[in-house]
Amino acid sequence: MTAAKKPPRYARKQPAVRRRQLIEAAIRCLAEGGMSAFTIDRICREAGVSRGLINHHFESKNALLVAAYEAMTEYLAEASRAGMAEAGADPVKRLNAMIAASFVQDAFVKSQLRAWLAVWGEISANRQLLALHRKRYDQYSEGLTSAISAIAKQRKRKVDAKGLARMLIALIDGLWLEWCLDSSALSSRSARAACYDLIEPHLGPIDR
Repeated sequence: MTAAKKPPRYARKQPAVRRRQLIEAAIRCLAEGGMSAFTIDRICREAGVSRGLINHHFESKNALLVAAYEAMTEYLAEASRAGMAEAGADPVKRLNAMIAASFVQDAFVKSQLRAWLAVWGEISANRQLLALHRKRYDQYSEGLTSAISAIAKQRKRKVDAKGLARMLIALIDGLWLEWCLDSSALSSRSARAACYDLIEPHLGPIDR
């Protein structure tokens, strides 16, 4: 009887699938140990791939870090886009959708805290990360500003829409961080309520 062939140590997969696998492994490493765990060897072990495969898909370790941050932020951006698309032209529904997207269950989790903090700690010194961060921030800020401006116009209220959007983003970031540090401090529902406590004095009651 012919002996069964052993499966290859590294299974072949479609390039897009393998690239995504590497990014997910990189995020897990960041979540488990921060930047000190973001090493090529550890990512390879986590993904179950050879070192050369990372070099094939990413020109540098920094390129993989940027791709990981893009994947982390894309999840929230996609949730926001989907919510706004469903809301249509109604600015109140659009604002509600953006606030809700900031606290989607899969992102509002403590296990991701170290990954986010690790990348945030690198942004100020990393031009590529900073550019991506600014892009995401501007996209979210513009969406909030547009919705706030439209609501204020409908209700004939004078509001610094851009400034209010900036304050709302800062509040959302702070609430998410506090929840990750101590989940008993607040829930995603109470976090959303805090956002409305900030904007309703400026815009009036918001149907949620």
